[in-house]
Amino acid sequence: MADPAYIVDGVLTDGEAWVALNTTTLGSDAADVTFKSGFADGDDPAGSGSGGVQNWDQYMDLVAILYWRSAHAATHTQPHIDINGSSSDFSAQFLWGTGAAMVAETSVENRFGFLLIADTSTANIFQASIVHFFDINSGKYKSFLAQHALDADGSGYVDIDAVTWKQQAAITSITFKGDSGSLKDESRIDLFGILPRMVA
Repeated sequence: MADPAYIVDGVLTDGEAWVALNTTTLGSDAADVTFKSGFADGDDPAGSGSGGVQNWDQYMDLVAILYWRSAHAATHTQPHIDINGSSSDFSAQFLWGTGAAMVAETSVENRFGFLLIADTSTANIFQASIVHFFDINSGKYKSFLAQHALDADGSGYVDIDAVTWKQQAAITSITFKGDSGSLKDESRIDLFGILPRMVA
């Protein structure tokens, strides 16, 4: 029987910690973007059962990097998330600032940030977001940290948010969406799996 990739000449080794799982760049406006464990291309069932790197049960954490905008006819909407198809059992704390003011607030919705730039804001401005999901396979409530930033020609903001999904199931799917309207054409989301350390 061959040794697994993390055993080299009988020695336990660390491979690359970050594993690229999926990337989606919208070719047209879309209601949401969903990634699922075991699927090579998000919702595409052709990737079902592909095994290997696509199975999230081997990862400690997941990290999503988003370059996105809402197509909603407003200056902004709110970024929302579903985990395992659920939009309930969330608790969040937000801290955001504009350079002129800073605000802290809480939410029990499936929000993971204060705002998502939308269609009537400055043209061609997209928002950058990074979302780090911790201990996705643990039997405890799941927590994640989201950071957002945008510069809309002097009217930008930064935002850091701590969110808990109050369920104990392993995370097997994640859906990113806006509170209102679709996500804008050319929005891009990349998902990475973070492997545990194999050696001290």
